[in-house]
Amino acid sequence: MNDKVLFVFMTGRENMAKLLANIGMAGKIKSADPNITVEMIFLTPAVEALNKKQVIFRPIIDTINDAKKVGVKVVACEVAMKNVGLDKEDIEDGLVDEYAPIGGIYVLNKIKEGYEVLTI
Repeated sequence: MNDKVLFVFMTGRENMAKLLANIGMAGKIKSADPNITVEMIFLTPAVEALNKKQVIFRPIIDTINDAKKVGVKVVACEVAMKNVGLDKEDIEDGLVDEYAPIGGIYVLNKIKEGYEVLTI
């Protein structure tokens, strides 16, 4: 197994079960082997799920927080945020570790660094 994994989330409210399951899987992978680097990046429309003002997304935010507790890094694409009208103030403090100006470039750089990429 690769020692670096990047989950690229592009599914949103249209498939919340898939989103929840894969966020949970990211946390389980990191828990199973703390030496593995696990990151998640939220692109359009998935980034909308980071909105603390939308009650429907509470289970997703809780699952992200669980993954963060075991060391999973969370990244939000700023272009995607702009596309869905999401501001940093709409995101729970501490939920996002890094804001990527352009998510696609962030993903390409991770591929160059040898990350295994899982697109959801």
